[in-house]
Amino acid sequence: MAVLYLGTGISYSLLALYCIRHLGLSPVAYGAGMSVAAVLGIASGPVMGSLADRYDGHRLYALLVWIMCVATAAIIVAPGWLALVLLSVLTVCGRGSAAVIGALIGRTVPKDRRIGYRAVVKSLSNSTMLLGLGLGALVLAQGSREAFRFGFAAEALTFVVAGALVWLAIPRGTAVPGREKRDEPVRRSRFEVLKDGRFAALTVVNGVLTLSESMLTIALPLWVSARMHAPLWLVSVAMVVYTVGIVVLQVPASRGVKDVRTSVRAGRRGGLLFAAAALMFPLAALPSGLPLALGAVVLLALAVVAGEVFYTAGSWGLVYEIAPEESLGQYQGFFNTGFDLSMMLGPALFAGLVADRSMVGWGVLAAVFLVAALAIAPLGTRSREASPAGAPG
Repeated sequence: MAVLYLGTGISYSLLALYCIRHLGLSPVAYGAGMSVAAVLGIASGPVMGSLADRYDGHRLYALLVWIMCVATAAIIVAPGWLALVLLSVLTVCGRGSAAVIGALIGRTVPKDRRIGYRAVVKSLSNSTMLLGLGLGALVLAQGSREAFRFGFAAEALTFVVAGALVWLAIPRGTAVPGREKRDEPVRRSRFEVLKDGRFAALTVVNGVLTLSESMLTIALPLWVSARMHAPLWLVSVAMVVYTVGIVVLQVPASRGVKDVRTSVRAGRRGGLLFAAAALMFPLAALPSGLPLALGAVVLLALAVVAGEVFYTAGSWGLVYEIAPEESLGQYQGFFNTGFDLSMMLGPALFAGLVADRSMVGWGVLAAVFLVAALAIAPLGTRSREASPAGAPG
């Protein structure tokens, strides 16, 4: 995963500029292609997750990553229209692999170590993605078509390595983990998660709370420039605080998450911190003077970081506790659709909040975060009681 995020970091800042500047796509065409890719990505999570419940996750994950390798390498020589198709391929495989890796960790890592393992993976992944962003910045500084192509080639190479490492980790001579040790066959619908109403509601809550992902990347730059009238480098400070904070705090924040009760508590704590962060936006516009503005932005970033590390750990724990062991993939994929939808809706939402002169919208958003945070307990605990996942996992 860390190797994969190194490659993702390289292309994160390159793809849009390459398609528009060097392939001749208009911003409107690129935006339309991104929208199509996002919709396809939402659908791919549950589908790939369901496949991970039926086939070996190591092989499926490696296959998805290698398809991403081929697509990335093809972008180097593809015309504009084909690049948009390849963008959809990358998104489908990327979002599908997120569901597969969640199920794979659930089946190969002992239950009491799953959350800690995912925390370490996320911390390492953020570290390597930061390195990838740095390499991407060097490509942007050079700016030539050849430099962009070199960046994509480097990313494709990381996909090859990531897929190979996962493939080599396949246990030899064993059945698909999670399927042996059954006293009797368990027949389940391929998409039984769609019948789990409470888990669907929990997925909606996940979508609401992961709107926080756009707070620093979308809302803060707009807010600093339009309402705080402060230097834009404050956004860079916030992003450094965020990235370093995730790397340093994700593992410690995850240590106490061991069951439904502790997962609910961590998730609720994260949601309350998101509500506090939303209220900090109008407050950040009040200070006059650079030192106060800097302090306000740093505090806002710290609230988002603390909220994310707690909520992420809690959401991992809830999904693993609620999902039937035989359906980890489709539950992971379906739960991730909440995040995918929030990434689609977040930019428009925060642009509207910045444009709203009354600032009431931030209070409404804080209230929505609060309600979502408080809903985790009844939805999480009751889903656990009603779910077949009550069996040991």
